[in-house]
Amino acid sequence: MIRAVLPKLSTAGKGAFADPDTLTLEAIQTLTVEQLKTEFAQQAYDTRTPWTKENEKIVYRGPLLKDIWAKTGLANASKVKVIAYDDFVSELRMDEIHSYAPILAVERQCTKDDRAQGRCKGDQQFRPISMIEKGPIFVVWPFERLPASYVPARNAIWVFFPVVLRADQ
Repeated sequence: MIRAVLPKLSTAGKGAFADPDTLTLEAIQTLTVEQLKTEFAQQAYDTRTPWTKENEKIVYRGPLLKDIWAKTGLANASKVKVIAYDDFVSELRMDEIHSYAPILAVERQCTKDDRAQGRCKGDQQFRPISMIEKGPIFVVWPFERLPASYVPARNAIWVFFPVVLRADQ
């Protein structure tokens, strides 16, 4: 689920969120992973992350963060605080969000290994992101479009298990 948060609400304490399968836009709206998949246009990024090998790419799919933020009516906020299930907090600037268009990835493309392991069946093209793979929701950026200065200086913008998005000025 997703909950949008109004500014100046206190940060949650460890364990305050019951379900890592939900992302919260506090005080405004709650969205499930299924809603993220069905109520928003899906964007796919064939990208590496700061933790993959240089020639290793993964295709992630999910809605654009800016689309979700626009739906909340908080698109004019200057920053978004992303709070993860483990209480990690990252601050994303709206100029970054508009310039580089991160997604809230909720799926990754099926691979030959996924099919061999039974994680994907038939003509299934995408599958949920497991917790081991940084899911069920993962803030993913188009790595190749980010400025070189962002790696590793801004690696905190890649947020695993986000559960709350909070508007900040």
